[in-house]
Amino acid sequence: MVGKPLAYDRVYAAIKHAIMTGGLWPGERIDHARLKALVGTSHIRIREALRRLSAEGLVQAERREGFSVPYVTEAGLSGLYRWCHHSMLFPARTGTPPRPELVAQIDFTALRAMPIAEATSRFFLAVAIAADNIDAELATRHANDRLHLVRTLKEPFVPDSTAELDTLIDLWLKGAIPEFENGLNVYFQRRLDLVPQIVRLLHRRPTFI
Repeated sequence: MVGKPLAYDRVYAAIKHAIMTGGLWPGERIDHARLKALVGTSHIRIREALRRLSAEGLVQAERREGFSVPYVTEAGLSGLYRWCHHSMLFPARTGTPPRPELVAQIDFTALRAMPIAEATSRFFLAVAIAADNIDAELATRHANDRLHLVRTLKEPFVPDSTAELDTLIDLWLKGAIPEFENGLNVYFQRRLDLVPQIVRLLHRRPTFI
């Protein structure tokens, strides 16, 4: 951010990474002393970073100026999935097929080899960027951040997630708009069906995190 020291960006990135990867768990109250040990900086910079993350929906402000990672409910996760679904349909319709110059900038071999959470985030962001709409791009970035942990945890429930993503990528590259939209519909419906299982998992914090 302009006017902020580099240390601020590092603090923001470190806390954000901890939230997205489960180092700070949904429903957990954020301990400033623990964060200070993690990022090695002042409480002022930590609080500035938490306020920014609060604006992005990754933390929530509590009474008496504390912060916590938002608790995930079935209604909340279902709503997020539905919002993401509808927000992806606009760039799917306006940015498909993608421009050749954009496609040339993406290493699809490397993308397909990434962990599914990262690969999904990058692909959906590419679709949003192809629409050439900054609001769609920003909305997709924020949704990717909020869903990163969920996408990681749900892998055992969707064993064919890599093949599923490969199909979406191929449909997008071919410019098959109706087929791509249908693929997105199926993709998000599968996640909606899994919401109760995912939320139960989030409520008991797996030992592998």
